[in-house]
Amino acid sequence: MRKIIDFNTAILASLFLIGILILFHISILIGILIFDYAPIDFLWGGKMKTVAQLLNFEIVSLLTSVIFFCLLLIRAKLLNIPKLTGITRIAMWVLFVFFLLNTIGNAMAATTFERLFAIASGALAFLFLRIAVEKTEVIFYKKTTGQSKIL
Repeated sequence: MRKIIDFNTAILASLFLIGILILFHISILIGILIFDYAPIDFLWGGKMKTVAQLLNFEIVSLLTSVIFFCLLLIRAKLLNIPKLTGITRIAMWVLFVFFLLNTIGNAMAATTFERLFAIASGALAFLFLRIAVEKTEVIFYKKTTGQSKIL
C-alpha cells in the first residue's frame, strides 16, 4: 500500500477532494438559501421530501466534511492540536469504513448523478486507508534539493 501512494500525496489528494466536497455542499446551501433552488430529485438519492429536510442534511454534511478536513490537517501535523493527534489514526480508519460504505451506497443509488459520486467516495476510501496504515507519526514534508523542510 505504501508503495502505491506515499503519505504526503494521499494527504494532499484527500484535502483536495474533501475541499471540493465542502465547496459542493456550500454551493447547494447557497442555491437553497439565496436562489431558492433545491435540487431535491438529484441529491440524497431523491429521498428528501421537503426543502427543509434537504437543508438540514446539507448543513450536517457540510459540518462533517469540515471535521474530516480538520482531522486530515491534524494527522498531517499541519494543524497542531496535540490532544487530538493520538486519535487521528483511529479516525482515519473510521473514515475509511465510512467512505467505503458511502461508495457502496452511491453505486446503488437511483440517479446517475449520485452514482458518479461513487468514484470520488471510492477514491477517498482508498486515500483514507493509505493514511490510516501509516503507523508512525508523520510530519508533512516538502521535498527540496537534498533537504526536507516542514511545510
